[in-house]
Amino acid sequence: MADLLSLGIHGLTLLLLVALLVIYLANYRRLRSKYTAGLVFFIGFMIAETAMSISFAVSMVMYTSLAAEAAALTLQAVKAVGLAILLWISWE
Repeated sequence: MADLLSLGIHGLTLLLLVALLVIYLANYRRLRSKYTAGLVFFIGFMIAETAMSISFAVSMVMYTSLAAEAAALTLQAVKAVGLAILLWISWE
């Protein structure tokens, strides 16, 4: 059950990151500033980290303890909430 919840939160995080990437790319095309280019690169690295996290979650599921799963799930949920707030602010 926690595995499905974890994958769901990872998927949500990935969707939030892609939405942010679309916004920041549009801003970069319009503004051409170093700041927006930095945001595009930052989100790109965050997408790579989330993709690796999904891969590790799927491949290492049999080797993790319940405590480690709970901690990883909590961290991913906090990250998703933070990204949702950032998306909300960036959308305006």
